[in-house]
Amino acid sequence: MNILVNNVMKREENGKLLDCERVLWINKEKDAVITISIINDSALPQFKSLSNMENELDSGQVIKLQYDPYAKFMVPEDKLSKNEIKIRDHAWACIKEIVEIEPNIYDSKERYRMIKELCDRTGKGKKFIYKYLRYYWMGGKKENALLPRFRKCGGLGKPKNPKQKMGRSRLTVTVDPGLSGVLVDEETRRIFDDFIRNVYLKVNRRDSVKFTYVEMLKKRFGVETKMVRGIEIPIILPDHKVPSIAQLRYHIRTRYTRRKRMVAREGKVAFDRDFRPLLGSETRRATGPGQIFEIDATVADVYLISTDNVDQIIGRPVVYIVVDVWTHMVVGLYIGFEGPSWLGVTMAVENTVVNKVEFCAEYGVEITDDEWPCHHMPQHFYADRGEMESKKADSLAKALGIKLKNAPPYRADLKGIVEQQFRTLNLTLQPWMPGAVKKEYRKRGGPDYVLDAKLTINDFTKMVIEMILHRNNYHYMEHYPLDKALSKDNIKPIPRELWNWGMQRDHFLHEVHPDIVRLNVLEEAKATVSSEGIQFEGMYYGCDELVELGWFVQGKSTKAVIAFDRRNMNHIYIKRRDGKEFMKCYLLDKSSRFQDLTLEEVGMKRFEEKLQKSLYQSTRNQQDVDLSTRLEKIKKDAEVRVNAERDHSLTKTERKADIRTNRKEERDKLRKLQSFELNKANSSSDYGVVMAEDDVENETSFTPRSKLGLLSRIRKEG
Repeated sequence: MNILVNNVMKREENGKLLDCERVLWINKEKDAVITISIINDSALPQFKSLSNMENELDSGQVIKLQYDPYAKFMVPEDKLSKNEIKIRDHAWACIKEIVEIEPNIYDSKERYRMIKELCDRTGKGKKFIYKYLRYYWMGGKKENALLPRFRKCGGLGKPKNPKQKMGRSRLTVTVDPGLSGVLVDEETRRIFDDFIRNVYLKVNRRDSVKFTYVEMLKKRFGVETKMVRGIEIPIILPDHKVPSIAQLRYHIRTRYTRRKRMVAREGKVAFDRDFRPLLGSETRRATGPGQIFEIDATVADVYLISTDNVDQIIGRPVVYIVVDVWTHMVVGLYIGFEGPSWLGVTMAVENTVVNKVEFCAEYGVEITDDEWPCHHMPQHFYADRGEMESKKADSLAKALGIKLKNAPPYRADLKGIVEQQFRTLNLTLQPWMPGAVKKEYRKRGGPDYVLDAKLTINDFTKMVIEMILHRNNYHYMEHYPLDKALSKDNIKPIPRELWNWGMQRDHFLHEVHPDIVRLNVLEEAKATVSSEGIQFEGMYYGCDELVELGWFVQGKSTKAVIAFDRRNMNHIYIKRRDGKEFMKCYLLDKSSRFQDLTLEEVGMKRFEEKLQKSLYQSTRNQQDVDLSTRLEKIKKDAEVRVNAERDHSLTKTERKADIRTNRKEERDKLRKLQSFELNKANSSSDYGVVMAEDDVENETSFTPRSKLGLLSRIRKEG
C-alpha cells in the first residue's frame, strides 16, 4: 500500500494503542519518511525508513486510519470567532517562516538554530514556538490546526474586566492606597486603540509611544482649560486617575504584533525591503546558468576627461552590468553616457551575445575564450521598472522568446546580486581612479576630486574589464549556497567554475547572432512606402531586394514597420520572420544630405530647411508681384501694337487660313536670323566679301508678301 503525506498510522499490540503517527514528509529516492506522534504532547519529528513502514503496513503491524482525528479543527471560516481567528493567525504569523523550510526544519540541529533566530527576532519564547509547531504538525500541516484547544474554557467571547488593578503597584501606594491607578477596562482599551491607529501607527510618522500618550491625555482626559500667555491649555485629571504610559505600552505589545507595527509605521514597501525575513537565497531563484540574467545601471563614482582634449572634464559615466543569477558571472557590460535609458539597455543586452575576446581586444585587453566564455541569451531578464517595461522591449521578448521580469517599485534589494557588483566596482577601483567621488566631507581648502580627473572613457572601461575578469575567474564566494551535486563534484564557488559545470549539465542558455539581437533591440516605427522609396522623417530609403519584390511600383502608398538606430540614420531595417531575419535598406541619393547624421541631427537639419524656406517665402511675394507687373506690361504693349497694325478688313476665317504655311515662313525667317556665325568680327576681312550698299538695303528691306492680301485683292477685283 502507498504511504502519502498526512496519512495517520496506528500501532496496536494486543488491542492496546501503542502510538499514532502522522506522516509529515516523504523522499522515495532516499527511502526516508518523517513522522510525528499525535498522542504524545512532547513529540518531535522522527526520521524512519519508508520501506520498513510500507512492509509494516502490508503485514498489518501498522494500520492506516481512514479518518483524521484532527478533522474537528477543519471548521469553516464563518464559524470561527474573531478571537479564534486572531489566535490562529498570530500563531501562523510566528511559525510560517520556518515550517515551509522542509526537510531542514525536521533536523534537530537546524530546527534549534531556526527557532533561536525566530525567538530573537520576534521576542517569543522557545516553548511558544514549539507548542505551535507541534499543533501544526500534529494537525496535518494546516493553519486551522493552530486554533485554540480549549474552546469551552472561560467566558467565550467575553472581555476580561478585572475588579482590581493588575500589574506592578505604583510607588505612590505606600503613601496612599487610593493612588494605585486606574483599571484598564473595555472603554479604556477603545481609547488606546483609537490613538494607536491614528497616531502611533501612522505611516511615515514614526511618532513615539510618549507622543501618543501625551496626545491621548490632551484630547481625551482633559476636564477644563486655562489661558497661559494667550494660549488655551487643557487641564487633565490627576495622574492616579488616568491610565499610565506603562499600561499603554503593555496594550501595544500584547494586541499589536511587531510585524503589524512595522508594516503600519514603515509602510509595506519599506518593510519588505528592510525588515522582511531573510531565510531564503537569491541565488536559488535560478537552477542553472542562463535561467535569469539581472541587468541594472548606475552612475560610476568617477569623473572622466575627453579623449580628444585632456582639459575637458566630461562628467561621470553610466555603467550597465548584466549578471547571471546562478553563477554570479558578469555576462554583459556597457560603459558610456547613454541613460539610464533604453539605449543603454540596448548596448548592455547586445554585449551579452558578442564574442568577449573581440570585445576586450577593442580596448587592448587580450584574453582567451575560457577566460570569459559568455556570449548567450538567457531565459529571463530581470530588471528595474522603466526600461524593460516599455513597448520597446516587446520585440526582444517576442522574437527571441525571452521573458522579461521587473522588480516592484523601490525594491532594488530584489536584484541584490547585480547591486553588489556595483558596490564592488566602486570600492575596488577607487584607489586607482583619479577623479573618484569621495563620500566623506571635504575639508576647507582641500583638493577637489573633480579636478583630479585623468581617465578617459576607454581607460575606465579597460579598468572595469580587468576587474570583471578577475571576479569571474578568481573570486571565491564564501557564502554561495552550494547544493549537494556541486559539493559532490568538489566545485569551488567561483563564477567561472560554476558556469563551466552548469554548461555541461542543465542550462538555459541559447546562442543568437548579434545582428539578430541588435535588430530586435532597435526602435521601431511606421514608414510610408511609395514609388519614391521608403519615406521616414523626410528621408528616403531603398534596396534591390525590395525592388524585386515590387514594393516601389507606382500606385497607392502603404505603411511598413521599420527598425532603426537613431545614432546613425544611414540605414533602416525591414524585419522578416518575426524578427529572425531582416533586409537592410540604404539611404537614397536624393537624401544624401542626411548621410552620417543622427535622428536628432536630421530633425534639426529639416527644421533649418523649413526655416530657410519660410524666411525666403517672406521675400518671394515681392518678386511674384514684380514678375506679374512685367508680364502685364509685355501683354499690354503687344495688344497696342497689334491693334495698330492689324488689317481689320480680314474675316476670322481668312485670319485662320494657311496657318501651317505661315508657320513655315516664320520658321525660315528665324532660322536665318538665329543661324551661327563663328568669329563674326573678322568675317569680312578674312574672306574679302563686301556687299554692295544697295544689296544690303534690299536684303534688309525684303519682306515676304502675304498670300491672304493677294486673295483679298483678287476677290475685290472680281
